[in-house]
Amino acid sequence: MALTQPCFTNLTPDQQNFNIYESLKEIAGFEIPAYDQIDITYYGSTNNIATVQYLKDGNPVATLTLTYAIQPPVTNDANLTTVSIAYP
Repeated sequence: MALTQPCFTNLTPDQQNFNIYESLKEIAGFEIPAYDQIDITYYGSTNNIATVQYLKDGNPVATLTLTYAIQPPVTNDANLTTVSIAYP
């Protein structure tokens, strides 16, 4: 999906995604080291993310763990309460 804000109109979708990810890293208040792969795990068959692991050359460099109001979440779109980061 392409963004429609005026500041993104001259960017390719890949450039838009890069800008979004860079902004999220700043907003979230933590630094994610250089990575070349992302692995996402979900809670059961829901759309709720359990972990996001960032890897470089197959080795983990950071892992985000998401916690929800009801743990583990059993329905889609659960209320996210906490995101924590761990470095190996």
